[in-house]
Amino acid sequence: MTRNSSTLAERPTCPKDAEGNPRIFTAARGARLTDSAGKEWIDFDNARGSVVLGHGDPEIAEAVARAATGAAGTTTGWSPLLDTVTGRLLALCGGEVVGLFRTGTSAVRAAVLAVRESVGRPLVLSSGYHGYDPMWYPPRTPLEPNADGIVDFFYDLDLLAGLLRDRDRVAAVVLSPDHMHLTPSWYARARALLADADVPVIVDEVKVGLRYGPGLSTADLLDADVWVVAKGMANGYPTAAVGGSRTLLKPLREVSFTSFFEPTVLAAADRTLARVATGAPQRTVREAGERFLAHARKALAGAGLPVELAGDGSFFQFVAATRELEKALWRAAEDEGLLFYRGDNQAVSEAFGPDVLDDAEARFTRVCDRLAPYASDVRVSEEARYQAAWNVIDGLRDAERDDRTTREWISRLLDD
Repeated sequence: MTRNSSTLAERPTCPKDAEGNPRIFTAARGARLTDSAGKEWIDFDNARGSVVLGHGDPEIAEAVARAATGAAGTTTGWSPLLDTVTGRLLALCGGEVVGLFRTGTSAVRAAVLAVRESVGRPLVLSSGYHGYDPMWYPPRTPLEPNADGIVDFFYDLDLLAGLLRDRDRVAAVVLSPDHMHLTPSWYARARALLADADVPVIVDEVKVGLRYGPGLSTADLLDADVWVVAKGMANGYPTAAVGGSRTLLKPLREVSFTSFFEPTVLAAADRTLARVATGAPQRTVREAGERFLAHARKALAGAGLPVELAGDGSFFQFVAATRELEKALWRAAEDEGLLFYRGDNQAVSEAFGPDVLDDAEARFTRVCDRLAPYASDVRVSEEARYQAAWNVIDGLRDAERDDRTTREWISRLLDD
C-alpha cells in the first residue's frame, strides 16, 4: 500500500519520490534535512517558503519549549503574548485591527467574507492562489462568477478594467502579489485602476509577506485596505493574520476557536516577528539566494542547458525549455540531495550560511553535469514562461498581448 492510499482523507502537498509517495524526513536542522534512509538534503522548499529562519532555530525552539511548560500563558485564556503578537503585526503591516487564524487559507476566506458582508455587494474579483478551499474553485466558463461569486481576472489588467466597469456589484478585489512574473509597471497600473474604481483591496500576502522585508511586500506598490500574512510570521508554526480597516473587518468580531490562545504558537510568532522586524533575516535570505542564483546561472550556461531563472534571491523559479528537461532537472537534483519545490518557487532560509552554500553549489554543479545529454541550442519559449508563471500564481505573466491572445492563453493553461 502506498502512503497516498493511507487512512488520510487528504493528499497533502509535500515532497514526493518518483513513485509519488511522500518522502519521510526524520530530522531537520538549519538548512539540512535527513530522510528515513539517512540521506542528507539541503532544503530549498522550506515548507513552501514558511521556514524563513531555518529548521529548529534555537531562539524559536527555546521560546516554544518554555511556552510548552505553561510558563508563557495558557490555551484557556488571554496572555501577554497575544497582545505582543498583535502589536508586532500592526507595527509591521499597518491597519487598525488584526485577527488571528491557524492557516493562510482560513484567514483569506475570513477576510473576503468579512469585507463582502461589510460592503454589501455580491462579487469579488480575484487573481492568484488563495489556498485549498472550494471557495476558489473555477466556474465552468472562465471570466464568469463561480458559485461563491468569485470572478478570476488572471492578473490581466485589461480584464480587470472591464470587470470594474460593473463596480456597483463589486465588493472587493483580492490578489496574491508576485515579484517573479509581475513587473513594477504592472503594479503601477493596477494601483491606478483600483484607486479609480474605489473598491476595497485585499492583498493576500500569505506567501510573500515578511519574506521580502519587515512588512508587506506591496507596501509601496498597492493601497491595501485589508492584508493577510501567514508564511514567515511564525517560522512554520500554524498561524496566520488578517489586518486592516476596522469597519471592513467588523464581521470578524465573533470569530474565535478553541486553540486561539495556544501559547507555543504565540511564542513562535512573537520571536519570529521580532526577528523579521529588524530586516536582518530577509537580507541574509536575499544575499544567500542571490549567491546561489549566480552560481546556478553560470553552471547552467556552462553546461549548455536551456533553463532560465525567474525572480531573485528572496524567491526564484527554474524555467526549463522543455518538460523533459524540467523532469530530468528534478530527478538529478533529488539524486544530489537538493530538495526543490517541483515546478514552483524555491525559497532559501536564513540558515543558508557559507558552508551550506558551498555544498549546495557543488551539488548543483553535479546536477548540471548529469544533465549533459540535454544540452541544446533550444531557447526557452513564451509558452514555457507562461506555464512557469501559471504554476506559481495561477494566472498570466506580465506581457503584452491583446484580448484574443489573453483568452487563448487562459483556455490553454486551464486545459493543461
